[in-house]
Amino acid sequence: MKHLLILLCLFISQALAAQVSNPIQEAMANYDYETAISLINQEKPTVGLLMQKGKAQKGLGNNMEAFNTFRQVIAADSTNQQAHIEAAECCKTLAKYKDALEYYRKTLDLNPKNKYARLQFITLLCQTGNFAEAFGESSVMSETDSSAVVLHLQGQSLEGLREREAAIGCYHVIQEKYPSDYLAAAKLGNLYTSMKQYEYAIEATERYRQLDTTNITVNQQNALAYCFSKQYPTAINRYETLCQQGDSSAQTIYYLGISYYATEKYYEAHDCFDYLLPYMEDDTSLLYYLARSCAKTSWKKEGVEYMEKAIDLTIPKDSALIRLYKGLVDCCKLAFENEKKIQAIKDQYKYDKTNHKLLYDIAWTYSYMLKNNKMAEQYLTAFLKTKDPNARKEQVVDEDGVVVMGLDSYYNAATKWLNDIRKEKFFKEGVPQ
Repeated sequence: MKHLLILLCLFISQALAAQVSNPIQEAMANYDYETAISLINQEKPTVGLLMQKGKAQKGLGNNMEAFNTFRQVIAADSTNQQAHIEAAECCKTLAKYKDALEYYRKTLDLNPKNKYARLQFITLLCQTGNFAEAFGESSVMSETDSSAVVLHLQGQSLEGLREREAAIGCYHVIQEKYPSDYLAAAKLGNLYTSMKQYEYAIEATERYRQLDTTNITVNQQNALAYCFSKQYPTAINRYETLCQQGDSSAQTIYYLGISYYATEKYYEAHDCFDYLLPYMEDDTSLLYYLARSCAKTSWKKEGVEYMEKAIDLTIPKDSALIRLYKGLVDCCKLAFENEKKIQAIKDQYKYDKTNHKLLYDIAWTYSYMLKNNKMAEQYLTAFLKTKDPNARKEQVVDEDGVVVMGLDSYYNAATKWLNDIRKEKFFKEGVPQ
């Protein structure tokens, strides 16, 4: 009887404990995070409850609050791996990538065999451009884990390091070991195409297509390789199939149009380029091919307009060229490339035709930097010819609109300077015979 009473008491205490915790667990299971947080706040905070609270806050998108909650857990239990991982995940959503990496590192210090943390750590290294460290980590991991995900991270690291041949090697290993991995085939297609090795791109993507002809990502790379290798009928077949699958991406429609144009299907090409026009109205290549397609079909007038717009977009505006030449002048000045500086000022003056002070600047460079007063005299004379005796006093301003010196002052200085040069010349050379 005594034993039965003890068992009964244990059962009752467990039931009461379950009643306390069940509402929280039930709310969490039903994704009713607001209720779960409210219930947890009524309890004495424990590590377990704080972990639940943090997950609930994270589920509601309150990542900063969740992060602070997981930090409470870490403060109470610095060895809690789950809290470190959750803190890292919150940091990623808050774009605190450096902090996220540190939390992953701490997790791996606590448990070097935590595969999830290491995969997330390497992935974040790649995302933040730390490719050398990512390659080192993924290479070490690949010694004991040759799964596709690890090899992909190694390949991604090598791509980031611009070691394309080595990256291709990784993706070939994946394709050999895991033929159904579509991403490896797509990566190979993309890399080979970027290297203009179109036949290899076709081979890699066709190999995957022997298993699955419906994968859109692989088919996009396959079609692009056929298009770039000028195998247009096959490219058209692939692109039309992609469109039937619901792929209306700009790349697919554009290169379908290119393939149609190359095979003299100008109406079909026009329809592709015209479809893309609202989304790529400033793309000069699209405008070029749309104009050419229009000229060869029923929209000849529109073809002229599109080609004119393409030309207008291609030729830089004077304001852009002025800014570039001003930058070049400054670079030449700091590099003591005075001949190039003078040429840059001359080029700037072609587009900045009212900025006559540039002539004064050329004269100054010739005289003081190149000790060539003969050329300085020519440009000072040209500068003084630009003065309008009836004009009001003008001002020279810098890029911030601050007045540097009145232009009239430069004309006065140029007059005096030119007289000095001519006097010096007279005393050196005498009266011409």
